[in-house]
Amino acid sequence: MKKLISVFLLLISLFGLSGCFLNKENPWPYRGEHKELYTTAIYSIPNSVGCMHHGEGAYDADIYIWEQDDYGRILYSYCEDYSNRVLALLINQAYDDTSTFFYPDKNYALTYIDSECCYEGVEKNHLKNKTYDFYLSVREKLKNDNDWNKPIDLKKCVSYSITNHKVIEKDTFQLNKDQCNEILNEYTKTLNFINPSSSPYRYNTILQVDSEGKILHQVIGNHAYYDKLEWNKWDPYAKEYTYYDMVIWVITDLDGNYNKDKGILVMYSKENVSDYTFIYETSVIEKFKLINGWTYQYCE
Repeated sequence: MKKLISVFLLLISLFGLSGCFLNKENPWPYRGEHKELYTTAIYSIPNSVGCMHHGEGAYDADIYIWEQDDYGRILYSYCEDYSNRVLALLINQAYDDTSTFFYPDKNYALTYIDSECCYEGVEKNHLKNKTYDFYLSVREKLKNDNDWNKPIDLKKCVSYSITNHKVIEKDTFQLNKDQCNEILNEYTKTLNFINPSSSPYRYNTILQVDSEGKILHQVIGNHAYYDKLEWNKWDPYAKEYTYYDMVIWVITDLDGNYNKDKGILVMYSKENVSDYTFIYETSVIEKFKLINGWTYQYCE
């Protein structure tokens, strides 16, 4: 029962975090002082949602600026994880009154830090203190990949209008339940489950859209399976069955078609652990996009 409650609460959280960004009526806009850096973060990190969701409300994402180079680039820490464990370091190339500019899929790094949930009453330099060691460990590579202290080259940048929340256009194609189950079951075939449930799909959301309309989706699934056919999952006296939780990313075209060999990327796959916390290397995402024909709208 505790497990079912945990999954239920997780789904509510994911709905609040992700579903609201399919339109421009987000009830939890960013109210901080660094909207340009916030915009860069939410459109750089694919599964960024833009706020720390908690209960029936949300708190602003947190930003701490570390450095600025001679040409105005900014190196900063960013956090929006509601359990305060996944944190990012990013570089913003430039910004003006209306737009922000950055190198796509090269300008951020993620880390996992074991931490307690934090929303109110945290120390002033909480984000700085939490990410200091990570900053020291990755700053040089991040600077090198983003031309730190070299003249700004906007032709290598993508640009987004500065905003206070993440926006995905309402008419963007979204996978339906059957398509999501097909994707999840293709992966779970490789796990050789005994007596798995037939419909693992729980939730999906749109993460990013490229310049030609290809879509990066996130699909969340939860399999229940048994070692014996006669076990009854609804019988409170039956032996507990096993959960297997998955997060899969898939790239589709405008009509939902995808490459079954190259278009699916498994991001999270664990047994009896439902926190869905994962981090990834930017190079993995960049390669995944490249082999699926992802295109960027670079500045002129």
